[in-house]
Amino acid sequence: MFKHQALPFTLIAALLLSNTPVLSNEAAAASSPKVKATVNASKLEDLSIKDLNPKAKATLNHVKEVIPYLKNYHIASILKENVVTTSGPIERLEIILSSTPEGTTTHFGVVHLNASTGELFGVDIQNGLPSSKKLIDEKEAFKKGKEHLKRLFGKQAETYKFSEIHSSSSQDNQTQILVIYKSPDHSIYVTMDSVGELKTVKKAIYPEAELEGNHK
Repeated sequence: MFKHQALPFTLIAALLLSNTPVLSNEAAAASSPKVKATVNASKLEDLSIKDLNPKAKATLNHVKEVIPYLKNYHIASILKENVVTTSGPIERLEIILSSTPEGTTTHFGVVHLNASTGELFGVDIQNGLPSSKKLIDEKEAFKKGKEHLKRLFGKQAETYKFSEIHSSSSQDNQTQILVIYKSPDHSIYVTMDSVGELKTVKKAIYPEAELEGNHK
């Protein structure tokens, strides 16, 4: 059975807001009450698609193959920024894809990846949620979550083992399911709608710090 309300809906929803990276990664760390994830990001420059190296382009194209409707989306912005991860500082790309050329829409996707190596860090899909009381069961949620990982990360998905599963609903019956998997060096968060469609995938690769008030 799902651990209902173990994570508030607002925290799960925050996992979708990759354009506010500090908030989204704090939400991702919310399953542990003693820690919070911190992202120290500083803007380097705005880029265009022609500025990406072949590895970064290949990763973006792969994401579009896995999530086909993103092929029809327009690149609204590409931002390169300095980010501190558990493996050290890197240059991260934040690529925002919009359903309209102007970028003025609530339907968009955000892809985070390593600017040099093309390693995929996360994908956020903001296309609304179905208003339905239907909810896939825990076994099906685990299965669908792992399928999403396999499509996005290939053989690397085999290193992720199931850890936790949660679900939460808003007042208008919009339900999300969060499945957490762990590898030897980090966790990964897969958020889906009530029928198992992918909403977000996020690697928890950012440093964690103890919350204020927990120090003795």
